[in-house]
Amino acid sequence: MSTLYQFNDIQFSYTKKVILDIDHLEIAEGEITALLGENGAGKSTLLSLLAFLESPQQGQILFQNKEINNTSILLLRRRVALVAQKPYLLKGSVFDNLLLGLKFRSIPARLAKNHIMEALGRVGIVDFLDRPIKELSGGEAQKVALARALALQPDVLLLDEPFSHLDEGSINHLSQIIIEFSGSGQRSVIFSAHDKSQATALAGRVITLSNGKI
Repeated sequence: MSTLYQFNDIQFSYTKKVILDIDHLEIAEGEITALLGENGAGKSTLLSLLAFLESPQQGQILFQNKEINNTSILLLRRRVALVAQKPYLLKGSVFDNLLLGLKFRSIPARLAKNHIMEALGRVGIVDFLDRPIKELSGGEAQKVALARALALQPDVLLLDEPFSHLDEGSINHLSQIIIEFSGSGQRSVIFSAHDKSQATALAGRVITLSNGKI
């Protein structure tokens, strides 16, 4: 199986505090990978690096065996979608939020509508289409953020603590979405979790972080 990400001698710090210190890490393409660890272990920061939203102060990141540079990073961000633990949604409707990302990627309007309806259907919230964002509960906003990511049809789906505060039925539904997304073997899912049983049940590989180290 080919390598999706490779980290070499990575260090990332906030205000002189080292958050990540990774000598070497490889993540395979076409798999479900779980990041396991307690709060403060560095999982969210690692996801930000994987989404190309942050850059390390030291070290080298390769994506599909090619080193990241300022020219490639904008293109790579279009291949990856990150759903944050506390997603940021814009004012307006659910439709407006899903449409905006597709506009940024120059998806034609007719095709964009198809992407949106398909994504809402996969998450089970088609009836949310015209709902104002301000009327959504926290759990509903999380579902909209997931649908927004799926509508982009990324190669890599990154999920930060997606199972937190979900009931058993919602956990099973989200697990099925993740399995179906990665089912072709061409797309990859990387998610963070606290619960070892959830991580091992769903992921082909579990990476455990402690104090920023593997």
